[in-house]
Amino acid sequence: IDSPLLGTTIVGGVNVLATYVALLLMENTNRRTLILWSAGGMLISSIALVLCLLGWFNKMASLFFVMTFVSFFEIGLGPIPWLIVAEMFEAKYVATAMSVSCQLN
Repeated sequence: IDSPLLGTTIVGGVNVLATYVALLLMENTNRRTLILWSAGGMLISSIALVLCLLGWFNKMASLFFVMTFVSFFEIGLGPIPWLIVAEMFEAKYVATAMSVSCQLN
């Protein structure tokens, strides 16, 4: 893609779509399974991106692998840690716990 703005827009759209899919999946799927799929997909996407940087694939493939990385991040490792912190503490301590976890993250 010649325009960086177009590439950024496409990746942002995939991010929004993957977030919606994650919302649906988190209600019906085990969180551990989602985190494992997320980590595995991100690993494979990262390896493929390195191969793109080494010249084994073309530029469109690198955009595809960035979109798959973002998608796998959004179905597991993106939203689930925030839910876990919110569920670990009583309601009166959630705001403080979330603040601390943001600082440590």
